[in-house]
Parts: sequence; C-alpha cells; structure tokens
Amino acid sequence: MDSPTTLPLEAPDHAGGMLAIWHDVAPGQGAALREWYGREHHFERLAIAGFVEVRRFERVSGTGAEVFGAYRVLAPCVLRSAGYRARVDAPSTWTREAMRHFRNMSRTVCAVAGCAGRAQGGHVAALAGRGGALADAQAVCERLVQLPGVLQVTALAADPETHEIHEAPAAPSAEQVLRGGTDTRIGWALLLDADSQEAAEQALATARAHTGCREPAQCAVYRLCFAARNPS
Repeated sequence: MDSPTTLPLEAPDHAGGMLAIWHDVAPGQGAALREWYGREHHFERLAIAGFVEVRRFERVSGTGAEVFGAYRVLAPCVLRSAGYRARVDAPSTWTREAMRHFRNMSRTVCAVAGCAGRAQGGHVAALAGRGGALADAQAVCERLVQLPGVLQVTALAADPETHEIHEAPAAPSAEQVLRGGTDTRIGWALLLDADSQEAAEQALATARAHTGCREPAQCAVYRLCFAARNPS
C-alpha cells in the first residue's frame, strides 16, 4: 500500500487530475449498474479526500466503450493516497455484485494537461489515444473550443508517476480483482463538452483530424447521465 500522500488544499478550476474510466456492461445489467452508480458508488468516491466531481456518461454514437466515467480530483496523487487505496481494497457488498458485470475495463489516472472554456455540456465527445502524448495540449484546447456548440475542451495525459512503464506493477486492488483482470490504459485524451449530440459529433471528427489519431482507443460521443460535486 502507498504511504499517506499530502494533498493540496485547493486547485484552480482548470487544473488537477482525473480518473478516466471506460467500460462495457454485461448484457441485461445496465439498469442495475445505473442504480449502484447513482445510489452508492459515486457518492462513496466523493467522500474520499481530494475528490471534486463525478460525471458519468453513456455512449450515443461512435466507437468506444458503453460507459465513460470522469472523476475530477485535486491532483493525480489523490488516486495514490492511503484513503483511496483503503476504499478500493474494501468494496461493499453492492460493489462486489456490480463489478462482476464490468467488461473491457479501461482505467487511467490522468493529469489535466490543458483546458479551455468555462461551461459543461449535456454531451461529451471523447477521443483517446493508446499511447504517447498529445503535443501542445493547451493550444489544441484553445483551438477546438472555438468550434460551434463546443463549451469546454479538456486535455488529459496519463500520469507518469502512477503508470511508470519500467516499474513492477503494484498489487491489484480488491476491486480490480472483482473485475476479473488487468485494466487497460490510455496515453492521452481530449474531452469536448458540447450543447448537443450533433455539435459533439462534428467536434469529434474535427478533433480526430486535427490530432491525426488513426487508431484511437476511444472515439465516441456520450450523453450525460449523472453529475455530482463534493459539497465541501
């Protein structure tokens, strides 16, 4: 287990980290997972020190996982803290049941590498690369936020301190064991908040052309299903 991590007291609006999660759902289990997410899991995470906001989305078009979860944290180190590790190593009874129905799990601790815009939308276009890094992330965000209907663009980069390639992998958490295997990861991502599905789809096509990403890990438009913030 990681040693306790000193967390920053606060973070600017467009800074910090994010736990980016994509996954599919076993057939017939969508409604059950929505209940678990919205009644227990998201609020359980928001109770951990350093968690700021949770948003969950479901795919409406494109190629990618059925569910996208975006957990904003004050800094990537929150996802290495003793408080977080204690939670993922002690899953509730409901969590033990729910995580049996996850499929094709992608989980990446990310740093926010760039952000432009001041609003969130009901749809998000998500473009994620399998490896490497996105060059000039802030400049890319500032360019793409000018697209019609785009309200905010956030660039993510896999946190190197959490995902060090040359280090031996840490012991899997109890939750990861429940999901039945090794989680995949992304190298970078662009999240484009938009005011409509059409605007999100057009922005996704533009983002893919701008980055030249030929074989993305995720390339889909998602509809917002859940949003909550840490009240503190």
